[in-house]
Amino acid sequence: MAFKRLIAFVPIQNGQVVMSYGYLRHKPAGSLGTVLQNLDRWGIDEIAVVDISRGRNRPDFSILEQIRVSAVRTPIAFGGGIRSASHAIAVVAQGCDRVIVETLMWQDPKEIDRISAAIGQQAVIGAVPLVYGSKGLTVAPINSPRSETWSAFLNHLNELPISEIMIIDREHEGMAGTHKVSDYTPINETRHKLIWFGGLDASQAAGLLKRQDTIGVAFGNPLLAKELAVNTHRSQINAQTGQQFLRKVRPYGGK
Repeated sequence: MAFKRLIAFVPIQNGQVVMSYGYLRHKPAGSLGTVLQNLDRWGIDEIAVVDISRGRNRPDFSILEQIRVSAVRTPIAFGGGIRSASHAIAVVAQGCDRVIVETLMWQDPKEIDRISAAIGQQAVIGAVPLVYGSKGLTVAPINSPRSETWSAFLNHLNELPISEIMIIDREHEGMAGTHKVSDYTPINETRHKLIWFGGLDASQAAGLLKRQDTIGVAFGNPLLAKELAVNTHRSQINAQTGQQFLRKVRPYGGK
């Protein structure tokens, strides 16, 4: 059985790592270089660095430079301001392994074709923020007032040349144990493997990892707030699955 992934979600706002709550409230959480080196040392499987600053139409290359000089060994996916294949190529050139796209899925899906051709489909992750309300499950982009029902968005989503979908519980992000959107997302509804993020605790993550369409679970605030929380979450999840979906990783002491 192939192992699934425990992923750290690291939000950046105006150049600063933050702990985020429902994408509405933010609290400073340290320098990016220190956060990356800690997560790397603690044995996380992948790090998703996402610039959530509003109005950005190009990657913040000062953030990418910090990623480059951190020289961590953990794979890094970067999202935020990626609007073209040239942006994606530049992100990879700075040492990131993959890119995360969101706005392009709405505004210019053809550019995702060009990104996939340039860096490979396996290097492209799509981020899909969801909310559940009176209209059912709705896709609600973080930096746009536009929304669309999940069922209407699915056909479009399934045509995109991306490797995985990160489904974000937008309203419950930052509040452990409140995750809801997976309850309304049938198994194998997309042709892509899924990563779940937003409002998860270890018990909910363990349940999601049992789904055959799930490749990973992501945590933000819990992994930023407490030293060695990565190891604690990994142990708690493995203890609850009855099967070792996450590889056992021993945190190492430094370079």
